[in-house]
Amino acid sequence: MQAYQSPPCPYCGATWNQPGAQACANCRNPLPPPQPTYAPPGYPQGQQPPQVYGAPNYPPQAYPQQPQYPGPPPGYPGQTGYPAYGPPGYPQQPGAYGPDPGYAPYPAQGQPVAAAGTTFQLFGQTVTLPVALPPVLLQYQERIARGATRLGFGLVAVLVLLVLFVGVIPAVASGQTSSANQTLKTVASHQGKVDAVFTQALTLRASPADPTAAKAQFDKLAKSFNDGVTLVQSDEAALTSIDQRLTVLQWVTPSKSASIAEARHRVAAALNGLKQADQALTAAANEIRVIQPYNEALTDYAKIGVALAKRDLVAAGAPYPDAQQQIELAISYSRAAGMPPQIAKQVSSFSEVLVNTESLVQAIQAKDAAGIKKYTDARNAALTAMGSPAETLPADYELKTFGPIQKVYDAAMKAIKSAS
Repeated sequence: MQAYQSPPCPYCGATWNQPGAQACANCRNPLPPPQPTYAPPGYPQGQQPPQVYGAPNYPPQAYPQQPQYPGPPPGYPGQTGYPAYGPPGYPQQPGAYGPDPGYAPYPAQGQPVAAAGTTFQLFGQTVTLPVALPPVLLQYQERIARGATRLGFGLVAVLVLLVLFVGVIPAVASGQTSSANQTLKTVASHQGKVDAVFTQALTLRASPADPTAAKAQFDKLAKSFNDGVTLVQSDEAALTSIDQRLTVLQWVTPSKSASIAEARHRVAAALNGLKQADQALTAAANEIRVIQPYNEALTDYAKIGVALAKRDLVAAGAPYPDAQQQIELAISYSRAAGMPPQIAKQVSSFSEVLVNTESLVQAIQAKDAAGIKKYTDARNAALTAMGSPAETLPADYELKTFGPIQKVYDAAMKAIKSAS
């Protein structure tokens, strides 16, 4: 007779718990409720009707019962947790029957087919390629690897290389060439937006006389320049990425070398125009970043001048902290890429104007005649320096600087459209 065994405890695996026990006798953790079993009508669930032998109306006889089948012995095929039986040398299967692991299963109905990947399993090693492999190749990679044990690594390696270099990579190269052409068309479609930003950059310093209106215009220009730089840099990144893939494919796909070279030539021309546009619009964006706080500091200085004219020394000193903060911000931006040296010099001189003006206000309050003369002369000298050619940009600076760059960009976009 086989001793009673309860279902194993899910925590410690004990199998000697009494029927109906709610907690494990070993680890004291709660046990799951017993699974319901089938019983004929009239019998409670979980109980089996007694086996009674004899004719109707006769008392039940206690005949000896056949021992119950204790279940398959350990290691029997199909028993959960044990390997299936197989002849010596035969590959073990996960069960008595099962799919051939060398064949990829069909996807379930309604389920998407496996997407293309960039890795391939070969001889127990994961090979990463610079291009995406089609799903059909990934589907049979296990079968190819299994065949390596039967046909020999050398032959299988040759077969895999033939599949890659004759069937797969040329098709991938054609797809990447088409992708390059589509990316070029998308880049060229952005020309109108980029040219509109160039138009604003050519006259970015032409501002209204009213300080409030000038601030609104500079804020609008700053957003426009930043958006333009983002768009151009996004186009650069897309073309750079496709060119890197084409570089690899051109080396490994001689049959597609001519078409790839032609696509890379077009990509290079477009990238040249985009890099020029990136440089110009970045300089314009940096210039407007200097002008914005500089304009705020000029507005504060105007308030100081009005207060001094009225001999209101308290009102004259009030705007100075904000003006000094704004001019320091402008000085930090004046060192950015593409900034002409005149801007940095003029902003620095205006900082001296503010400092000497603040000192002048304090000298007036102290009735210090020598100090009044000293700081007045220093302020006037800084104002004179701000108007000198060394610190003043020509009125047509942006036109002469950004105009030729825009022509290079437009020529590159025109070349893309004419080749489409």
